[in-house]
Amino acid sequence: MNITTVAKEYIKRLLTEKLDPSYYYHDLAHTLAVEEASQVIGKALEMSETELEILSLAALFHDTGFVEIYQGHEEVSKNIAATFLKEQNYPDDKIKQVVHLIDITKKDNIPETVIEKAMKDADLSNLGRDDYFRHLADLREEWALFLNEKYTDAKWYKLNHKFVKRHNYYTEAASFLYARQSKANEKQLKKMAKREEKVKGKILEGSIANSKSAQMMFKTALRNHLDLSNLADNKANIMLSVNALIITIAMPMAATYVQANPFMLVPTISLLISCLASMIFATLATRPIKMTGYTDEEKIKTRKSNLFFFGNFYNMDFDAYQTGMQIIINDEKNLENSIMRDLYFLGLSLGKKYRQLRICYNVFMVGVIITVIIFTISYSVATP
Repeated sequence: MNITTVAKEYIKRLLTEKLDPSYYYHDLAHTLAVEEASQVIGKALEMSETELEILSLAALFHDTGFVEIYQGHEEVSKNIAATFLKEQNYPDDKIKQVVHLIDITKKDNIPETVIEKAMKDADLSNLGRDDYFRHLADLREEWALFLNEKYTDAKWYKLNHKFVKRHNYYTEAASFLYARQSKANEKQLKKMAKREEKVKGKILEGSIANSKSAQMMFKTALRNHLDLSNLADNKANIMLSVNALIITIAMPMAATYVQANPFMLVPTISLLISCLASMIFATLATRPIKMTGYTDEEKIKTRKSNLFFFGNFYNMDFDAYQTGMQIIINDEKNLENSIMRDLYFLGLSLGKKYRQLRICYNVFMVGVIITVIIFTISYSVATP
């Protein structure tokens, strides 16, 4: 088994077991993608087997320092690489080259040799891939968590547009492989930044965060909705109790008189049907809605779910819930959307509850009236 294969297995175990799962961008997938890009670029540049090996090892180890520290991780990465390679009896001169290539990945270091340029290009190959924007969202979450750097959509897209626009690949091979898509990504970032600036200008005054009146109204509305929901539940419980008493106590007593007074049969049946129908609608009014207890990350990112409602997360594990909540908290529009969704769907539920409760009361009222009328008529007919 060659050194690259051994190193790759070691890296997989290391990053799987020791890397914080909150590293959404600098994870194992990113490391393997950089290693793959390094080999594609290296082969396109017709590097020797030895150079490809050194390039591969540097790519595999270049982000291992994240298991210990975020800023300045390159120094830790160099130590991890050197220690592992020495244990594998890898030649000292080659270890120095691997460590040097890891150092080249630092933001301000300028590559000079072909292999250094290949390493730098491989590390930033993601700028020229079609999945760039998915990984860009991951990087944004990671910065918010570990660097406490939080950006509005407009500032985030503007920042990255500037970075991608200024970036140029050092090797012709990388330019051939990634420059076209990088340019397309740069144009898309520019469009997104402009769009967010326009949206920001339109909604800034209407933002909940910037309006104390809006905040007060949302709090008042939510509290009123909850009070009305409790009131509806109490009314439904009253109807359930009343009808249950009629069915379990009054009906058996009335049944004892039916045999001796046949005219009471129809009124008794009428009252029984009214009570049963009323109980059904009272039960429907208090019956909990169907809930899945799970929300996938895509729905959270596209603002189609609200994790503040327990029915959307009780089947999720804590890590998934924490990730989802971090996405919501880091995005002001997502947070405001959650508030609106909470009020909206609580209102829908309340409307359905009161509609069924109204039917319940109407059924009971009409049923009692009809029963009284039928009883009166039956009694008049039966009594000369």
